[in-house]
Amino acid sequence: MSIDVERAYAAYGARFTGEFGDKPLGAFVKFGSHMVQHLSQTEFAARLTDYLSLHAAVREILESGSTISDIVMLEYDEAAAWICIRAPNLLDLFKGELGDENVALGS
Repeated sequence: MSIDVERAYAAYGARFTGEFGDKPLGAFVKFGSHMVQHLSQTEFAARLTDYLSLHAAVREILESGSTISDIVMLEYDEAAAWICIRAPNLLDLFKGELGDENVALGS
């Protein structure tokens, strides 16, 4: 999958500003139960890659019928928080647009 990082970063910026107002890059905020920073585009690209990797892993685990550990779900929730999206409820994880990774990409 090819990711338009600039477009995804613009969507992240809109989500971040909508949630926390105008904060300088590097400012810490509390998103859900996680402390995260307002990311630069370079930092965001790395965090987006982390999120997409975890998203794919969680999807694979669910599709295989395996059990997801609490640690994996906490990691997934934190990865989502860093890019300013709320990880979906486990029961709704990959149904419709809630599980659509394009939400993170700003598509």
